[in-house]
Amino acid sequence: MKIALNTFPDLEFFELKLAQILGARRKNDLPTDGMVIAAVLIALFNKDSEPHVLLTKRSDHVEHHKGEISFPGGKMDYTDPDLVSCALRETEEEVGVQREDVQILGEMDDFYTVATNYLVVPFVGVIPYPYEFRPSPWEIEEVLSVPLRVFFDPALVAHDTWTVHGKPLRMTFYHWKGHTIWGATARILENFTGLLDTAQEEQGI
Repeated sequence: MKIALNTFPDLEFFELKLAQILGARRKNDLPTDGMVIAAVLIALFNKDSEPHVLLTKRSDHVEHHKGEISFPGGKMDYTDPDLVSCALRETEEEVGVQREDVQILGEMDDFYTVATNYLVVPFVGVIPYPYEFRPSPWEIEEVLSVPLRVFFDPALVAHDTWTVHGKPLRMTFYHWKGHTIWGATARILENFTGLLDTAQEEQGI
């Protein structure tokens, strides 16, 4: 890991470089046929002089992924004019972050969920901090502020191979303070941190 994630001396510079990285790359668009379309927000914020990621622990009341760690987000609604609006609406509904408080920096690759037939489009954004999160009591059990460096620490990541629909699937697991982050959330985080590592090699951040 070459990115100095233990300090965050210039938030505006980090935001600018990250927006440039996301804007310059060609994202991986996956086929949407037969899939439920959803969007999530990778919300970054400056806490204790280092970047953190906003994650949620889902409640046992929701239909899918009960008790799992996820980004705020959900399936696209007929009222959403586009996918970024979907991500912002769901984030507001789930954790109380107002859409006008989110600065969208760019869009990540599409991802499929393994068991629920979702195509997930992640957006990267920055939110102010401190922030008064207001989690939905029905959907969210806990709001988590996870240091970004956690996802670069080899001691906190594990891999396994599962057989899904008769095919091998590489699984990634992050372990942090008693929580296990896995599934599509872990794969999106792995893709995001890999992008940052590549950018550091090519142009610095």
